Order: sequence, then C-alpha cells, then structure tokens
Amino acid sequence: MTGMELLRQQFNGHVAFRERRPGVVQVLAPLFHEDGDMVDIFIDEPRNGSNRVRISDHGMTLMRLTYNYDLDTENKLRIFNRILAENRISEQDGRLYIEAEPERLYPAILQFAQTVAKVSSMQFFKREVIQSLFYEQLAEFIEERLAEFNPRARVLPIPDHDEYEVDYQFYAGPRPHNERGRQAVPVARRLPGKRRAVPRARTRGMR
Repeated sequence: MTGMELLRQQFNGHVAFRERRPGVVQVLAPLFHEDGDMVDIFIDEPRNGSNRVRISDHGMTLMRLTYNYDLDTENKLRIFNRILAENRISEQDGRLYIEAEPERLYPAILQFAQTVAKVSSMQFFKREVIQSLFYEQLAEFIEERLAEFNPRARVLPIPDHDEYEVDYQFYAGPRPHNERGRQAVPVARRLPGKRRAVPRARTRGMR
C-alpha cells in the first residue's frame, strides 16, 4: 500500500489528491481555517534519493496572513518563529513545511494543519499582540537608550497606594535653575477663557 492509499484510508475516504505539476500533489482534506477556507497542503515527492516526502503550503499561509497582518517587527517574528519551533515546522523562503516518511503522512499532515491554523490566527489576536509588543519594545528602548537616567520599573510614588503605581521612574538630575540662582518650580495657571491648566514657572529662594 502506497503512502497516498494509506492516507486515503486514514481519512476514511474523505480526502482527494490533485496533481498541480509534476512531483507536486495538492491534498484536499477536511481541514479548514477559522473563516471556512480549506488549508492549503501540498505533498512534494522525495528528492535526492530520500524516502521522506515534504508536506508544504507553498507559501500560501504567509501570503494569506499578510493580507491583514504584517510580520514587520522583531517581536512579531519572534512569536511566529516560536509557533513553528513548538510544532517542529520549518520555514524556507516563506514556505512552511515538514518532512515525513510516507507511512507517517497522516499524523504529519494533522500536525502541519494545526500549525498553519495557529500562524493564520495571529491576525485575530493582533490587538493583544500589539499591546504586548508595545510594552516589550518600550522596555527594550528604556534599557538600551535611557539607562543613564537609572530607570526603575513599577514605582509607587505614594507608598501603600497601588492604584497610583507608575510604569517607570527616571532620575534626570537636579532641577534646573534660572539666571538668578533660583529654582524653577512648575505650577498650574488658568488662561482667560480656557479650562485647561497649563504649566507656568515661578521661582522660590533656595535654602
């Protein structure tokens, strides 16, 4: 029994094969994306004398994902690569793939389809990802660019009041002085006809 015949049996006949070009067969199986589209799965015949076949998407997953979501930051790529690594899927020139012996096609295809679904779903949780990535990028920026200001994370300006916690505190050095040797202290004043308070500098003597 060939690998294709075994695969058809394991899918209980609910699978079809369509040759796309010599050496490349598309697998039409009941495996779908969340929007109902069928997962693109292709089987490439063994090459260079190997007995392992390659299960691939021929670049369709990333092409589909980039319609609504770009892998345009290091953190997004880190998440993408983590999904692949956790599911033992490889990527080459935008193509996702896994290699397996012909008798192992069925579990390998299920594993591959599950990974494709995870990658494709990145577009649906993009808000959560972006929010998480923002704080990661902020932390990296502060560590790399603002270290001279001795940043402290999660500071309580008022002890024992968690509701006033601030993300970061920086030490910017002594307060600036004006030309008279007095310290400038920001206060709020109200402009005529305006409701918004704006800063104004006044001076007080130094002790």
